[in-house]
Amino acid sequence: MRGRVTLSVCLALRILFSSLLAAQETSPPKSPPNAQSGSGSTTYSRKAKSVKVVLLKSWGKTSVWEDLKTNWSEYGKTPLVIDDTTFIDSDFTYQDIVRSKAEVLVLSNPAGGTQAYSRTEVNAVATYAAKGHSVLGTYQVFQFSTTDNRALAPIFGLNPTLEYGDSVISNLFYKVKQNPCLFRQISGNSWQSYGYPYSQVPENTGNWTGNLDRATAVAESDSYVGVITTYQGKKYTGLYISNFPEYYGGTDDEQLLYNASVCYAKQQE
Repeated sequence: MRGRVTLSVCLALRILFSSLLAAQETSPPKSPPNAQSGSGSTTYSRKAKSVKVVLLKSWGKTSVWEDLKTNWSEYGKTPLVIDDTTFIDSDFTYQDIVRSKAEVLVLSNPAGGTQAYSRTEVNAVATYAAKGHSVLGTYQVFQFSTTDNRALAPIFGLNPTLEYGDSVISNLFYKVKQNPCLFRQISGNSWQSYGYPYSQVPENTGNWTGNLDRATAVAESDSYVGVITTYQGKKYTGLYISNFPEYYGGTDDEQLLYNASVCYAKQQE
């Protein structure tokens, strides 16, 4: 079936990527040598309120989030305070999230990192989101091998009953809906992602066409094999990016994640 990667290949690749990632984090590269030139340094005239970003159970530390800790000012005016340590590899409760004072929760490839969310943890994320805190998910949020996090899908306006696999993509994304804040300083109608070039995808069709449920696509890759979607809850936004832009991502990937953090924390620049 299109979009399905065999378990043995996936596991072999995962071992390789884990070793690469460990080496990468010693001195994470900001972008590959042939990455697009980006936004450049930003000078700002006012002291902006910072945005607190907290990564919950995820794949692990990645180069883009690490770089944004210190180099956020290259992408905008609002400082990012990023915690990618406290809960990235540990269980958590709703009160843990409350105490973190997160304005944006990030679920960075959790199923791909075999990080299973319990029902209590799913409810904690959903409850915190419903009180006005946005949630950003990337790549294999919902399912990989025996790790089943599909209960998280409704937080992003997506279907929890579908089977999810993954598929290789070109990583060339096209904007399909205007979103000036999310796409700020990403010029033109398309951009090339330098993150891990696979996409989580519904297995019933091998693409996201007809599978978006209550979410809205704002960008797509390879005829909707890859997507970026938004879901507007009553008080929060759930943003899903189906590839893995923070893993060895380039300048536009970093700009996208910065924008996603700032825009959906309702911090306008």
